[in-house]
Amino acid sequence: MSFEEFRENILQEIRARADGAFQVKKHDVIRNNNVKQAGIAVVVKEETDIGPCVYLDEFYREYESDGMKFDEIVDEVYRLILKYGEDMPDVDLSGFRNWETVHGDIYPKLVNAKQNKELLEKIPHRNFLDLAVVYYAVARNHAREDIGTVLIYNGHMEIWGQEEENLYQTAMRNMRADGETDLITLETIVKRIAGITFPKEDRNAPHDTDMYILTNHRRRFGAAEILDKKTLRMVADKVGDGFIVLPSSVHETIILPPKDATEYEGLAAKVREVNDTEVDVEERLSYHVYVYSRDEEILKIVA
Repeated sequence: MSFEEFRENILQEIRARADGAFQVKKHDVIRNNNVKQAGIAVVVKEETDIGPCVYLDEFYREYESDGMKFDEIVDEVYRLILKYGEDMPDVDLSGFRNWETVHGDIYPKLVNAKQNKELLEKIPHRNFLDLAVVYYAVARNHAREDIGTVLIYNGHMEIWGQEEENLYQTAMRNMRADGETDLITLETIVKRIAGITFPKEDRNAPHDTDMYILTNHRRRFGAAEILDKKTLRMVADKVGDGFIVLPSSVHETIILPPKDATEYEGLAAKVREVNDTEVDVEERLSYHVYVYSRDEEILKIVA
């Protein structure tokens, strides 16, 4: 049985068990870095609104390896749909189709351009180095509490009647209004990434082995802080002109003081090693190394 036949059969079984209590349909998603998932989801209110969703990729692997029987999978999928429905937060989608309501909750996110080529065809974006700036809206419940994020698609832009330039400017304003950049020293990162240790004689004295984490106060998609020219100037004031940026993940970058150009390739090798062994596929940002130029006020790929 192919995966599509498997999913269609699951869909029919769930519809029979629901007996009209709720509607279900196929639901496919392309996540960051081309991670694809296929499943079935409950339709909420309108055809475009998706409720509880169960992804079937792992269930299909269990079925193929005889780890679970088909009827057992149907039982578990139906149980999960009911459980997710009970546990679903009270999401307030009433204002999401209105630009005046949603614009204050829109923020930028950086993703790898090459790895997300298929996804970028469906969402508003702009290029930045080897990356792409994409956008998300914070999802809130009726108490206005932050309960997650929603990626912004081209369809949203059509509903809102907005262009990407205005989306970018809005997202950048919200990023700064939401709080100041966090630039944090982290010695453990030094040992793991660069193999450098701090001098023992005076740990408070300036030295060239300082390493920092650059992110936002929510620690969510904080790599986007490198889009802010004011932030980059602040980092240069603290760390030095020509500081190095290592793309740790979509949530943060690692900042190093200026180094000799002969070290760039070695740092790129470390970035690749950490990405491949310690960072989840969906959270990987880039395998390159960037350097900041104060004169040009830009980041450049150097390795």
